Amino acid sequence: MDDGLNINIIRQTCAAGHIKWTAHILERAQERGIEPTDILSCVNNGRIIEQYPRAYPYPACLILGMAANGIHIHVVVGYGAGFVWIVTAYEPDKNEWTDGFAARKG
Repeated sequence: MDDGLNINIIRQTCAAGHIKWTAHILERAQERGIEPTDILSCVNNGRIIEQYPRAYPYPACLILGMAANGIHIHVVVGYGAGFVWIVTAYEPDKNEWTDGFAARKG
């Protein structure tokens, strides 16, 4: 994607350790059995499939990637104030997504 957040900048920021884990992601990931390492793997090896330029308080995007166990996951991250903000993560529902979980149905 040409406009919006850039996956390489997100990865570089994460590699530098400039990551903020929101209370929401910590709670939801635990409920969903998604490990922090799975989330970081998704960010490091995945691709941006949606952009949310008007997200508050920072622009955000949806990244499609894989967990360590080979399951597809989606991770929403924001970028601002020099940090990547991990917002939420979930296993996409095959009834809501097509194209290998990269496009919404309908």
